[in-house]
Amino acid sequence: MWRRILALLKESLKDFFQTKKDWISFGGVFLLFLIFWSYNYSFRFAPLFTQALKDNQIGLSLFYFLFFAAGALVIYPIVLAFYGKLNEFKPSIPLIAGYVVVLAIVCSARIRDSELFNWVGSSSVEIAMLTVNYVGTILAYTALPLAWIILRKNSPDRFLGLSKSPKFGEVLFLLGLMLPLIVIASFSLSFLSVYPRFAGRMSDGYLIYPPALWIILFEISYAADFAVLETFFRGFMVFPLASRVGSKPAVLGMAFMYGLLHFTKPQFEALGSFFGGFILGMISYRTKSVYAGILIHIGIALAMELAATLQFLYFME
Repeated sequence: MWRRILALLKESLKDFFQTKKDWISFGGVFLLFLIFWSYNYSFRFAPLFTQALKDNQIGLSLFYFLFFAAGALVIYPIVLAFYGKLNEFKPSIPLIAGYVVVLAIVCSARIRDSELFNWVGSSSVEIAMLTVNYVGTILAYTALPLAWIILRKNSPDRFLGLSKSPKFGEVLFLLGLMLPLIVIASFSLSFLSVYPRFAGRMSDGYLIYPPALWIILFEISYAADFAVLETFFRGFMVFPLASRVGSKPAVLGMAFMYGLLHFTKPQFEALGSFFGGFILGMISYRTKSVYAGILIHIGIALAMELAATLQFLYFME
């Protein structure tokens, strides 16, 4: 099993790193991402704007539109130029603009008025808001890929990697490799300050557990959010553009934008997201399937929820 997985990873990376130009293009894009990443975390650029504009929906939406538009206008001409496809930038603008609009909505569209949830019990207000906001994110991620599937009836990339089933044994094996790391991380205070996401936190650090029904609804929406995120990034941001300009610039551009999405999260998570996005992008393109990424992402997310819950219930004094 592990040999097949290593072989898939090796073959997927080999698909990309075929010539010296590929190494230079990857190194150049990563260096550019490092510059963005370093600036963001040196000055807390995205977090500060997000915090300052959190009560200004229009301002926050405009900020994230400009933020992702700037990233797209930098990265896509560069990666297309690397591979002699710069003439394809103009025809690709509608598709790239779609990426930008969706990411801006995903990062900014939130219901923040808790009074809208007065119909639920006080212990359920926070989780109800989270659940509804995840549903909104799911709809944002789903709209353009669904339109693509409906309208591109004769296109070979129509189903965005959703028509080919995963190899469940390999997915379970990869999840098994991640579980010890999640268990170790669950002893970290920084980890426990975020997870479990379904629980509210009191000033003394103790958790407020909502009713079981809300926990179930939240976890379903939480898992579905990862499914549509993977479909959007590893499917919609790879296959349609790859059919026009090739897989390499499509995956590099996607990995860069995926990294930008994480700029309000811990800095090394954001740095790792670039590599994770790149690897999953190449694997999805080689296998013509996004399901491995979907299942791994959901499995890890729910395992983190469970590990944190067990820590609070049984291991913390």
